[in-house]
Order: sequence, then structure tokens, then C-alpha cells
Amino acid sequence: MKRFALVAVLALLTGCSGAAGDDAEQVPPVKLRVELTQGRVDEVRHTVQISMHNDGPEKVTVERVELQAPSFKGVGPVTVDAPLPVGGLRVDVPVSYGTGICPGDELKPRSAASHVAFGVRTADGKLHDVRLPLPDPDPMLDKLLAVDCQQAYLDRQVTLTFGPWTHLPSGWLNGTVVLRRVGYPGTVTLQEFVGSILLEVLPLPAREQTPKPYATLQPGQQEVSVPVVVDGERCTPHALAEIKKPYVFPAWLSLDGGPPLYTELKITDAEREAFKPVIDACAAGHTQM
Repeated sequence: MKRFALVAVLALLTGCSGAAGDDAEQVPPVKLRVELTQGRVDEVRHTVQISMHNDGPEKVTVERVELQAPSFKGVGPVTVDAPLPVGGLRVDVPVSYGTGICPGDELKPRSAASHVAFGVRTADGKLHDVRLPLPDPDPMLDKLLAVDCQQAYLDRQVTLTFGPWTHLPSGWLNGTVVLRRVGYPGTVTLQEFVGSILLEVLPLPAREQTPKPYATLQPGQQEVSVPVVVDGERCTPHALAEIKKPYVFPAWLSLDGGPPLYTELKITDAEREAFKPVIDACAAGHTQM
């Protein structure tokens, strides 16, 4: 699986074996390294992988993991059963990183210093509490916080949704993409939107030849719509086998001529119901031009 933004962390030692005053070298029972990784499935699920390495002298079992990230809410300890063999072999545990806590309208805030806490049981049956610091600043957490804060900011300014659907004999759908003002008083430009891994969403009537930007919401204007067609031409066997984001539709907005900001079209149960027969028809090879 493809993974992004690996973040290495220094090892932390806890405890030691042998009585005080022993001439023999003291060996720590727990010696871990940890890093955060994120694959495509994690992006959809709003999770990260706690990737653990055992550099100690004996096998240990991680029984509790907690991402302690003050810039995110809704994060707590997770009970796991993750044996870590000797030799540094990586073992991954997925955890939610919660929702970013966004200070005002800052689009790229820096995340606060964070840690990963573990409950680690050694071969003698003892449970050790281990707490490892993540890098500060942490590029992974900064990226995740920026994504949440940018989305929260845009949601306060405008909404980007699909309009009503009309089913076509071809198995496709006709509808609209609706840009609606919520709070931002200036010019909002819908630069572009694209389909998901399975579904194409194309502006009409020119489809792929439609010039960009697709629409502009002028000051004083409350709503603008773009007619679209949704088809399932991307439903190849490979795409169906690798489906990770069936209903994620990226889009880019600009505010008063600023840089494009990433967002996503909001999906409701009505969209899921409308899209299902398109995907089913495509998968069965029934969709026609």
C-alpha cells in the first residue's frame, strides 16, 4: 500500500533489568521506535497508522495505544493485541486522529507537540507504560490539521453540493453542482471539480472541453449552478478491486482571486442512492454511450 509522510521518532527506554550495583550491563526490557504513516484507506477513514518497531532484547506485546495530540479532539486510548517480535519488524495499528482544533481562520496552523502512549507487556508478564514524543513540528500532524482547518473555514464561507438528479436511459445521471454562499461576501470561483475513483462528474454541455473556471459567484449573488452528467466509465475491474474512495469528489475554490483551496462536494444519502445503480450498471457492463 502506498504510504505518505513517514515521520521517524527517537527510541525511548523504560525500566531496566538486574539489581542496582550489578557489574553486568543493564538491559532495558522495552525499547520502541514509532512513526506515523497514512495510506489511501486511512485518508478516507480519518485515521493514521501507529507504526511500531521493537528494538529491545525480547518480544513484547502492545496492549494499549493512544495518540496524544492536543491539536485534535475526539482522540482516546485504543485497546489492541499487537505482538512485536525482536528485530525491529514494523507492526501497524490504525487509530483515529480525531478532528482538528482550528484557531480562527488560520488555514495552515501548526500542531502542538504530540506523543504516542503505549501499554506494553513484556515476557515476564509486567505491563510497562511507554510514552514517545513525536517530532515538533510534526509534518504529518501539521498536514492533517491544515486539511481539517481549511475544510472548516470553507464550510463557513460557502457550500458545494449536488442538485436534484434525473436518471437517463443510458444509466447515467443528469444533475447540477450548486455553489451557495454562506458567509463569504466576496467573489468565490469554482475552479474545477472532478469525479471519484469510479464515477465521472463532467460539466455540460462540453464535458471534458469545458473551460475553467467552471463558475463564479459574484458579490451579492447567493447561488450559482453548473449542469453536470455523472457516468460510470471508470468502473474497470481494476478500479472496482482497488476502490477506496467511491464517493469522494474533489473540488477547488478560490476566494477573491486567491490560490485554489481544496474541498469536496458534500454527499448525502440521496446521492448514494442515485449513484448506486450507475455503479452497478457500469460494473455489469450495461452502461452505454
